[in-house]
Parts: sequence; structure tokens; C-alpha cells
Amino acid sequence: MQLDDELKRELIARIEKNERIPETFKNLLFPPKEEPKEIELKYGIKEREEDILADTMAMPFQPAMRFGEIPDSSWHNMLIFGDNLQALKYLKKLQEGGKLEKIKLIFIDPPFGTGDIYDAKGAPAYSAALQGAEFVEFLRKRLIFLRELLADDGSIYLRIDYHFGHYIKVVMDEIFGKNNFQNEIVVKRTRTLKGESGRFHTSTDSVFFYAFRNHMFNGFRTEKEKPEWVRMHLPGTVKSNPERIFFGKKLSPPAGRRWVLGQEGIDDAMRRGLLKWDEGLGEPLFYTKYETIGSNWTDIPGYTFQWNYPTENSEQLLERVILASSNPGDLVLDCFAGSGTTGAVAEKLNRRWVMVDSSKLAIYTIIKRMHNLRKEIGNKGNQLKPKPFALYNAGLYEDHDFILRMGEENFKRFAIDLFQAESKNFDINGLKMDGVLLNCPVKVFSQEGYLTEEYIDQLHSTVGEYIKARMFIIAPASRVFFLQDYIEKDGVRYYVLRIPYSVIDELHKKTFTRPLQPSSLKEINQNIEQVGFDFIHPPNVQAEYYIRKPKDKLVEEELVVEIKEFEAVQRAKDPMNFENPKDALSMMLVDKDYNGEYFNMTDYLFADQIKKENYKARLSASGVGEKIAIIYLDIFGNERIEVKGIREFKRE
Repeated sequence: MQLDDELKRELIARIEKNERIPETFKNLLFPPKEEPKEIELKYGIKEREEDILADTMAMPFQPAMRFGEIPDSSWHNMLIFGDNLQALKYLKKLQEGGKLEKIKLIFIDPPFGTGDIYDAKGAPAYSAALQGAEFVEFLRKRLIFLRELLADDGSIYLRIDYHFGHYIKVVMDEIFGKNNFQNEIVVKRTRTLKGESGRFHTSTDSVFFYAFRNHMFNGFRTEKEKPEWVRMHLPGTVKSNPERIFFGKKLSPPAGRRWVLGQEGIDDAMRRGLLKWDEGLGEPLFYTKYETIGSNWTDIPGYTFQWNYPTENSEQLLERVILASSNPGDLVLDCFAGSGTTGAVAEKLNRRWVMVDSSKLAIYTIIKRMHNLRKEIGNKGNQLKPKPFALYNAGLYEDHDFILRMGEENFKRFAIDLFQAESKNFDINGLKMDGVLLNCPVKVFSQEGYLTEEYIDQLHSTVGEYIKARMFIIAPASRVFFLQDYIEKDGVRYYVLRIPYSVIDELHKKTFTRPLQPSSLKEINQNIEQVGFDFIHPPNVQAEYYIRKPKDKLVEEELVVEIKEFEAVQRAKDPMNFENPKDALSMMLVDKDYNGEYFNMTDYLFADQIKKENYKARLSASGVGEKIAIIYLDIFGNERIEVKGIREFKRE
């Protein structure tokens, strides 16, 4: 972090006037020295933890959809659409404000930073975007925030493959502490049809398990085919591991081991005939039909393909993680939610959950999944109604008209949060201020009226002589009637922070970017960070809808959506150019039997599939209801929803 020219001038002025230097300059002038670590991974783009925590923008959550009755003051499970780094920063802010408790368990399965992800048939499915040091730093930033969110007795599990597992292990040692590493769990990897000439077939992934001191651990057991007599002690020692009494004899466990049961459990086992004395071993044995699972989990599927999502962790895998490291009612987080296995299993096991993903396909897959839950692991058994949950937008908000509906005070809080300012009420020469940013006053402009140069003149005449160098004014972009990002009066700069971020140039170290939505299966789970925030601008779409009769090898009718026109609406200062406006299409999502309450996705087609058919999306007519909901998604994450009656599909 460096001092810009304005901060340098302010610092010099304060020194010359013998004024107190604000606390905010401390880390800027005297960056804390990082303690040398025993083992540290070094690479050119590695940022300091302090800078990551300070510079990451926290994007407030905007409610988008509610599922079930949610009283305003009660807890509800949360599904968040947006860049997970910015969302994690805001979750941290909620914790600091006492509005969110610490997370007891975290499970993440991030994109692995390379290819080698395969579909159900073993064919290549997609490759992640970032590789090398970029991927390591991408993941490290998120792990730093996850550590901040984790409870003092919490646990984190991270799934990774052989490409970057050894690097990420070192990074996790740095962040969570080498002594807090518990296990490397081995899980099954999807089998591939691709040959691996000259080496052994890669058949497993790793799950790194870290936990803080005094973490809760239940372990996990499975039932054996045949019960057997087993020894009563396991590897490991505990501070309080006293002698136990077996059949009237006091015994200590062998060196470096611990008794499995306490005295009460031992007495109960003896009463039930589950203990016997082995003269040959000179120790008691326990009769059990259960087997404690170790770190080899290749007895269960690692991935499954129930929800037509390319990286879907199995429910059996998440069952073990959640039962081992949490109790009913605990809060579980997954910020690479994907198909939503973490939330689905948490729901079945009576845990609360927070899930985050930047992919609209993931979000709609999760919504569908949560409304089609079954009580048993593996999605079997009777239907399970999910507890109330809500979808939130973080960084990409519904159209800016919602600002007008927020109310003045809610809008001020939202605006202050958007620009990472400190909420603070004070007066300058009788004019009320709403916050502080970079040690300068912040005024949130009213939702009504227009911000003109004349307003700046009046503002300067009121507060100009009381302001050292600059002041910030936050305002909706549509209310600002001049182009420049600041107006200078008598050496005082009045900066205008427009909502949305995409039209701001000044004062930001990073250019506005969005995580682009995929236009093909191979682009799912791209590791692209979002910087800043924007509003959703539905794309312009013109399409024809008709039913195609069976032809050639077709045995049933098809629904055809022919896209005649498609154009993304961009209101950024530096819009992306497309040779063909239709190139902005990401995908089309379809609910063929829309119930009018929520979008229950039945089909999706990527842009590359639609383009091959001359921009015709072909869908089986099987399972079609009276209404069909269609979501047209552009690569920026903007969507247009059309609801069509089946009668609006003309016969070809």
C-alpha cells in the first residue's frame, strides 16, 4: 500500500502544523514486519495479509429471492451470488458487527487451476482459467478470510488435486498454522477414459483437514460385515488420560496411545458383555460391529452426477465431513458452492448453512436441488422440505430503481457499505455528514434531486474552509449532472463516488471487473475475481418460439427457441466490444413446467451449443407444462426472464 499525492500533502500539512497524525497512517508509513516462518511459499505476486484484509472490497448483500417464510429478525440459511472474496469480506464485517456468529465448519472444493476435470463418461469437461502462481494467490486470499471467519474451535476441509495440492498445503500451513493440520484425507477421483502413458493412473484427490485448538471432532464409523474383537486404545495422547479399571485391574494405555472410552463407558460395556480379557495380549478387547474410518475414504464416491453439474461432490463425502466436525445447529460455510452438496447435506443433518458462488448456473442448480431434497444421503427416501432460505446478490445488484425503494436511511447505510467507508454522523458548519473515508468526510447525496456543479459551489461555500484537502459525495450515477470524477475549489477536491462502481475512474487501485459467466461447459468455474459492483441490466432479446415435429431420427417433438437478436446492455465507461452482439450470450436456462413460485431448472444450453444450431435452442417437449420459463443470460451475469405459455409455441 502506498501513499498517493493527496495523502502525502495531507501528512506534510499536519506535520508542519504540529497536528496529531491519524491512526490510519500507521500501517502506511510503518508496514509491520512479517515474522519469518519455518516454511513459506514465495512467488512474485504474493500480497501481504494486511493488504488483502484491508484492500478487499466488502459488497453488501441485496435480498433477491426468499424461499419460505422468513421473519425479519430470525436466522435463515443464505445463498449468495457474487465474487466469493468480496462476499467473505462482508461476512467478516457482519461478524464484527455482531450480526453473524463464527463459522464452525468450512468445506471448499475450489477449481483446481488446471484441466483434468471429466464428465460422467470420462470425457474432458472443463478447465479452470487461472494457473500457476495466479491460482495459488487467488485461493490464498480466500483462505485468509476463511481463517478470519472460522470459530476458535472450528474446522476447515479443502479438496484439491495433485497439480497444486503440495503448494496449497504449504499455504494452509502458513495461514492456519502447521500444528493445526489434522489429516490429508484421500478421496476417489473420477475415472477417465484418457490413457496415462508412462505413469500410474491418477485415481485420487486430497482433502486437507485443519482445525483450531479444542475443535470438536466426532469421527465417523461404518458398520462391518462381521463383528470382531478389537483393542481398546488408539494412537495419540491427551493431557488427562488416567488409568482405567478393567475387570478389577487398573491399567494405563501403552505409551503414545489413549483409551477409547472413559470409565463410565467401560463399565457399561462390561455390563453388556462387550468386553473380554485377552490373556495373550494382557489387555481388554472390545466387541464391535463398527469400524472407525481413517483417512482413506476411497470406499465412497468422490464425485457424483445427479444434478448434471460437472464438479459435484458426493453426499456421502459431505456426510462424513459434517458429522465428524460439527453438531446439529452449527453453521457450515462453502464459498465454492457449485452444485450445492454442502448445503444439501447440511440441511439433511440439521445444520445451518451459507453458500456462495459466482456462477448463475450454480445458483439455479442449487435452488432446484434445495427444492427437490430427499431425506436420505444420496438423495433417496421421502421428500424433505428445506428450511427457509434466501438468495442474496453481492456486487451485482438488481436494477438501480431499487435504490428509490430503499428509504433514505437504508440507502445511506447501503451506500456507506458499498464504498467501504466508516459510518459516522457529525456536522461541518451545520451540514450533516454520513461517514468517513480515508480520514475525509463523506456525504451521501439524497435519492431525490440532482448533483450539479452549482450544488458543489453551494457545498464549498458552506464547508470549504473547514475541509483540509478533499471530501467524498456518494450519489446514484443517474443523479450526477457532470462528467468529471471530482471538482476542485480553492484547493479542495470534491470527489463524486457514483453508484455503480463501473462508471468510476478516480481513487480506485483496481479496474472494475466482473466474473464472466461461461459460454461453454469448459469455461465453468473460471477463477476470475470481481472488483467493484454494478447493477443488473437485462439484455435485449428477440426470439421466436415454435414446436418442431419429429423428423429424421427424432422420436418426439422438440421445443425450439430461435434467438433472432441478442445484445448485452453495458453502462460502463469501458464497455466490451463484440463483433457480433450475439457473442455476449452466455447460456439459456429453462424450466419447462414453471410453477410461478420459483425457477426449477430442467434444462440448460451453453452459447456454443446454441450457436452451432444457428442460434436455435432445441429442447425435448417431454415434461412440458402449461408455462415455460426461459432465462437468457449474458456473459456479464445479466439475465432476462421470459415466461411463455405452451400455446405461444407455434407449430412449425
